[in-house]
Amino acid sequence: MKRFAAILIVAAVLLMGCGKETPGNKETEDVKVAYSINNISVIPGTEFDLIKESFGEPVKYTEAASCYFDGMDKMFTYDGFEIRTYPKDGKDYIQDLCISSDRYKADGNVTVGSSLEDVQSVYGKDFKQTGNMYKYVKEDNRYIYFFVLNDTVKYFGYAVDASN
Repeated sequence: MKRFAAILIVAAVLLMGCGKETPGNKETEDVKVAYSINNISVIPGTEFDLIKESFGEPVKYTEAASCYFDGMDKMFTYDGFEIRTYPKDGKDYIQDLCISSDRYKADGNVTVGSSLEDVQSVYGKDFKQTGNMYKYVKEDNRYIYFFVLNDTVKYFGYAVDASN
């Protein structure tokens, strides 16, 4: 069952990268678009090579032809989170940090296993919903998202829509 859930998460994250969507309301000022893991700041839209070695060897590594850029999109899977990158100017930039473990928490202690009500009590109701994905847009096409199934957060993350 865990393997099936992991496959679903990987498929959803990969599909997010190729889907073009108009950002929601950019007025939400208190949405953070960066996250720290082990005191390492992961900021969507910044160069991954600057922090990559700090995480050590990934548990899994995959790559696929980029939907929007020349080169390969890459996914680095670590224990409890994944970092997906996109190529630009010969470098890899962070597109998405996807967190799938309750060891990591967003603002207000929202984490994997939290309810949609928990998410909305911290982040409000100014989100863009696509299927089970709830996106809170900040600025420069950066956003935090929550994938909610059966009223439970299954994973969440911080990302940038690099295709714009």
